[in-house]
This record gives sequence, structure tokens and C-alpha cells, in this order.
Amino acid sequence: MQLEQQESFTIHGPQLEILGEVETKLPAPAKKRPVAAGVLALCVLVSVFGIGGSALKSQYRAVCDTYTATDKYGHGIQQDFDTQADAAANLIRLCEPVLGSDNDAVFIATDTLGAWNTSAQEDGAEPSIQYTINKNLYNAVDALYAEGSAKAGSDVKRQMDTQYDAFMSAQATIERAAAAYNQQADAYNKKTAAFPANVISALWGVGEVPGFSNTQ
Repeated sequence: MQLEQQESFTIHGPQLEILGEVETKLPAPAKKRPVAAGVLALCVLVSVFGIGGSALKSQYRAVCDTYTATDKYGHGIQQDFDTQADAAANLIRLCEPVLGSDNDAVFIATDTLGAWNTSAQEDGAEPSIQYTINKNLYNAVDALYAEGSAKAGSDVKRQMDTQYDAFMSAQATIERAAAAYNQQADAYNKKTAAFPANVISALWGVGEVPGFSNTQ
């Protein structure tokens, strides 16, 4: 009698209770302990790797979609990239006659904007790469504005101020949206780094989500 009590087992938890019901419906030969245990183990694997994998894939897509999402005002990371690039191009156009086309600040800003436009047109460009180019563009435009506004007449300077303000406003929006995206990406990456999520994510082809930062 004692031996029989040691061999018995109890299924706990909602999912395992369902599996317990599965065992009661098995054909008589399959109700033998080794066979039943094998069937239940297989059901657990299917549940974990199947349902779990599908859930991870959905979460992965949700995080990635955040990178291109817009708020109710139509602002977001990708959307404000365009606004920022337009403001940078206008500022370069205003500064070039004042500083000269051979000016270092004009040249660097023009070259950096060209690199940024190339990156923005690439499908599936890595957020970490776009982060680096975005920071380069920010630094180049900031330096250009400082030098150009110091030498421009009052009318041109007001136009420069308008374009610089538009550029900085877009940058602030990008940074706020990127902070929310990075938070979700970091949470997802930490979740999938632990077992068994790391195995499941690899099987389902949903690896690490790249962040909009220089730490990737």
C-alpha cells in the first residue's frame, strides 16, 4: 500500500489539470504509468514550445511595431526623422551663403545629412545604426547653427532659429518615443534570455530586439 502511494502523482495548476483530464481519456493500455507519463510530457512540450513560441512571436512583433508607431498627434521615431531631416536641409541652405560652401560645419552637416537620408531609405535599417547617425546629425546641425547664427543678419538668423527649433523639437520627440521603445525592447530581451524562452525564441526565429541606442 505504501508503494502505491509513492507511485501516485497529483497534477497541479490550470494547464496540468487539463493534462490530467487528458490522461483519464486515454485508452486503457495508454493509462499505464510510463505511457501516460510520456504522453503528458509530450503534451507539456507541445504546450510550452507551441503556445509559448506563438506568444513570444506576438510580443516580438509588438515591440518591433513600436519603433514605427505614431501617437495621436502623428509623431513617432520614424515620422519625426523626416521632419528633422527637412529642418536640417533648410538650415544648411540658410547657413551655406553665410559661411561659404567650403566651410567645415557646412560640409560636415551636408555629409551627415546625406548619410542619414541613405539610412532612412533602407528597409529594415537597424535601430542601433540609425541611433548613431541620428546623434551624428544632431551634433553636426548644432555646430552649424551655432556658427551660422553668430554671423547671419537678423532676418536670416530668425529663419535659422525657426529651422533649428523645428529640428530640436523633432529630436525631443524622437528621444521620448525611443525611450519607450527601448524600455519594451529591454524587457523583451531580458525575458527571452532565460531558459526555456531563449530556446523557444531561437526555434521561432524571434531573437533579440535591437535597441535605439549605442549599446547594441
